[in-house]
Amino acid sequence: VHWLRAKALQDRWREEMLLVKSEMDWTCKFFLWKTTQWGEHMQESLEKRLPGHGCYARRQSHMYSLLAQDVQAAFQDLQNVLIEAGDE
Repeated sequence: VHWLRAKALQDRWREEMLLVKSEMDWTCKFFLWKTTQWGEHMQESLEKRLPGHGCYARRQSHMYSLLAQDVQAAFQDLQNVLIEAGDE
């Protein structure tokens, strides 16, 4: 009975690790997608000669770019910790 409970607990942790890694990847991809999306809005605004809209879109694009860089760095550190924990 104890072995089955331990096995179930281990299986749940493996599934949780898989989900967390996927969510980290999705978060990075979302921020990169938003960076691209706002970059396209900026180009459209500049083509329509709307400098205020273009400026706002550029600022939003830059913000999402910074968020993507931050989460990639944070998640890389976390993945290193997770890899070390998995080796033990």
